[in-house]
Amino acid sequence: MTDLNSIPALSEEALETLGLLLEKEAEQQDSFDFFAMHGLLTALAVSPLPFSLDDVFASAFDDQLSLSKPEQQQLRQLLGELATEVQAWLDSGVDFPVPAELTLVDEEDEPPLESWAMGFMTAVLLQEETWYAQEEDKVAQGLFPIMYASGLFMDEAEMADIDEDIELSDRMCGNIPAAVIELYLLLHGA
Repeated sequence: MTDLNSIPALSEEALETLGLLLEKEAEQQDSFDFFAMHGLLTALAVSPLPFSLDDVFASAFDDQLSLSKPEQQQLRQLLGELATEVQAWLDSGVDFPVPAELTLVDEEDEPPLESWAMGFMTAVLLQEETWYAQEEDKVAQGLFPIMYASGLFMDEAEMADIDEDIELSDRMCGNIPAAVIELYLLLHGA
């Protein structure tokens, strides 16, 4: 098992800069906030397919970013560092530290967990065939709490039933950190 203190982590300043760059881009066009980006990076790392930052940019942004060239370079560097941090956490084997409260109860329009789960599910849906190629039932079970938290499937009866019970909703969301690691181990044959 990995020494958790050895996992590379972005500094508070780097996290703030990354958040501001993503927010600035989102003001110009419909794109991912920090939480959705983190979810996207996590799912791409969990996936059995290799990915590059070009894949991240293609999934999260329109073809033309409104950020200046230096800002784009800084964004790419920070996303690369965040991807390294996400991978290190996945490799550690401990429950994955989702960077949001594990609840959908929030005074904001969109809770950070919902945004994170939407980013995660974006990558899953783009690679759906690969995710479900083997162990389809186990993958579906592992994805269920993330699917629920994303809000993308709220029209399904199962999801509505969970939404009606705040305690059940919180328990479902609380399963996400362990589910991420289970999916990673499942998809990487560990």
